[in-house]
Amino acid sequence: MSRRTLFCSAVRAAGALGAASALAACTATTSGGTTTYTVNVDRVLSIVSSIEAGLTEIATSSAVIGVIGADNAATLATILGTISEVTAGVAATSASTVSLTVGAGWIATVESAAQAAIGLLQDFESLLPSQATLIIQAVSALLPALETLIGAVSVSVAMTPSQAQNIIARGL
Repeated sequence: MSRRTLFCSAVRAAGALGAASALAACTATTSGGTTTYTVNVDRVLSIVSSIEAGLTEIATSSAVIGVIGADNAATLATILGTISEVTAGVAATSASTVSLTVGAGWIATVESAAQAAIGLLQDFESLLPSQATLIIQAVSALLPALETLIGAVSVSVAMTPSQAQNIIARGL
């Protein structure tokens, strides 16, 4: 098994962790025969902000930039810009709920961007500082939790969203 395959497997396993705990952030109400699903924006903001913080730690680390090079660092910065835009949009509607469609759009954008960043970084996994690798795994762990907010997945894993957020908060 290659290092890349092993790393991807570890990231996927870590990524599935604790996703079921996020499900409470999505609610369904029925009125007049119509069911409306809403997503708790504060919960989305918490997870998206942690993903952004983790990737910012990595993208601004001189140790990481020294390993991945200037071109990849620029690509990572562009990816981070996409996530930052979503974070700002989510923050602008904080303390409320949004439709499942809006929440799903945010989540799909962040998930796609974060997966692109992880894909870029995994090529350098064996050269990165161990804390950077741990933050990558923590970011990956939060992706299924985001999906669960819209009911897309329901998986049980070894790292909870709270644990992943704590790892990211510790930084490099």
